[in-house]
Amino acid sequence: MREMGAEVVEGLGSWDAVGEIHSDVFLRDARRREAEVLAAAAVAEAALGRDGVIFYAGGTAGAGLHASRGAPFNASVFLAKRLGAAVVAVDRHFPWGTWELHLEHKFPLYLVYGGAEGPSRKYLAKRGHDVVAFPLPPGAGDRGFGKVLSYVLREVEGPLVLQLGFDIHRKDPTGYFFASEAFFYRLGEELRGRERFYISIECPSTPAVFTASLSALLSGLEGGGPPPVERYEESGDVLREVDLLLRRARGRLS
Repeated sequence: MREMGAEVVEGLGSWDAVGEIHSDVFLRDARRREAEVLAAAAVAEAALGRDGVIFYAGGTAGAGLHASRGAPFNASVFLAKRLGAAVVAVDRHFPWGTWELHLEHKFPLYLVYGGAEGPSRKYLAKRGHDVVAFPLPPGAGDRGFGKVLSYVLREVEGPLVLQLGFDIHRKDPTGYFFASEAFFYRLGEELRGRERFYISIECPSTPAVFTASLSALLSGLEGGGPPPVERYEESGDVLREVDLLLRRARGRLS
């Protein structure tokens, strides 16, 4: 991100920020990784005073109430709690840490993930508080992700924190989704003009995927031209499953 013009946040954040969302068990473990954890907290605290921020803080979605799962600090949930924001997680993997913190802090949560990677929609709706889940099928691409994100962005009023993984890109070597730069460009377009949004980059994927996806997102946000991409047609079965998830979400929120 630095090579693409990102500002580097210097210094360390506060333990108060970490303790605001994580448990004492998490804090005891985090003190063994003080520099990494407080550097991530510094990024989150710097983002608080701004609007329309894209940041990377070592990944946030794994860090839960008690366990880090490799993430230094859940900066996304910290921002959501401070701002009264909804969290929208878009990643091939299920964000277990964010889910745990949702159960504790009860912020609105929208989950878009690979259906094979996490719990069922019914389980999440039963356990959660104002949670809407979209466990997408393998093969979902620009149209499927675009439909879901357009719906979610219309539903979320006020501040929004987006946990965004580039592992949904069709060229991610370990994935089974087929989103392209066209989706990330459209996402940027739909966020353009929104007053308060914060994007945490989660899984960056490969350097080539990261650069192409982030460039397309920025182009959409800044009003640039759409990227040239090879068209991929999702199957009818995939799109029907996406439409079914959207109908269920509308029934859940009505």
